[in-house]
Amino acid sequence: ALSSLLTTTMPYQREVIDELTAYGIRDKFKVIIGGGPVRQDWADKIGADGYGKDALDAVKVCKKLVGI
Repeated sequence: ALSSLLTTTMPYQREVIDELTAYGIRDKFKVIIGGGPVRQDWADKIGADGYGKDALDAVKVCKKLVGI
């Protein structure tokens, strides 16, 4: 799970996903993102597996991703 509280830190969410891909291990992880400036369209753009608007929503997203 990656959270950004400022728009200036959002690119690092993409960087983490890019690094997982570069190391050939992206498929071994589910990446969810959130934070104040983050929205679903950003999650879609960077290839995150999920987006949570807050902590409670993120738990729901995680449960869905792991099939609970």
